[in-house]
Amino acid sequence: RQGWAIYIVMLAIYLPALGTLYVAELGGNPLMEQFDVTGVSMEGKEARFGLGGTALFAASTTATSCGAVNAMFDSFMPIAGMVPMLLILLGEVVFGGVGSGFYTFIGFIVLAVFIAGLMIGRSPEYLGKKIEVREMRMAVLTVLVPGVLVLILTGIALLLPGTAEAMHNPGPHGLSELVYTFASMSNNNGSAFAGFDASGIFYALTGAAAMAIGRFVPAVAMLALAGSIAQKKTVPPGPGTLATASATFTVWTILVILIVGALTFFPLFAMGPIADHLLLFGGG
Repeated sequence: RQGWAIYIVMLAIYLPALGTLYVAELGGNPLMEQFDVTGVSMEGKEARFGLGGTALFAASTTATSCGAVNAMFDSFMPIAGMVPMLLILLGEVVFGGVGSGFYTFIGFIVLAVFIAGLMIGRSPEYLGKKIEVREMRMAVLTVLVPGVLVLILTGIALLLPGTAEAMHNPGPHGLSELVYTFASMSNNNGSAFAGFDASGIFYALTGAAAMAIGRFVPAVAMLALAGSIAQKKTVPPGPGTLATASATFTVWTILVILIVGALTFFPLFAMGPIADHLLLFGGG
């Protein structure tokens, strides 16, 4: 039952993301209507399989830490471009990812168990093992380190005078290009938003640091968490045990993943793809 609960959490994140990407691209670019051009724009897309195949591939590879692409995300509509970025920044937890997504997902589960236990006054337990301060610290490191790296490195890059010149599209869209650059490196993906020149020495050094810290710190933290839990005695389920295979806990885990992502990265999304979307449709 625990396995099915995990699959439901993954699908609950993946399917809305895929649908959002598809719908955002389906209407095409509103600025092209002045030239009597309507419908889906296939510029930068996978022409052989159409919009459906493009959306499916883009959402799947960024949800599972695979750097393969069949479209240029820089060519996506702003909200569509935000979807791959969000999936990466959430830790590529859908379907466990490739090499990193699974232990990030376990980190979120431990976080959800601990918070839920505090809220309802029950002992935080997972798979019969008590979750205490040490496990919580390791889970927080696993979940937050890659994202915090993106925030710090993006902030430093924005202070540099040459960053605007490195953007193919200065403004909100350029910020999306920059954020995606560090998100992909820090979160074990390898794909590129395209449109951003990251060939300078600053991006070579910070990119190397992002890959090293963003990948090894969560891996070491999760190993420490696993070792700590392995040393604990298994506690038989009792009246105070929080059922982690229930529908309630499944929904709670989804909310924890989305809330952590929203609180951490919403300012970047607001100044990047959301602002870009509003400008495209005449807002602001």
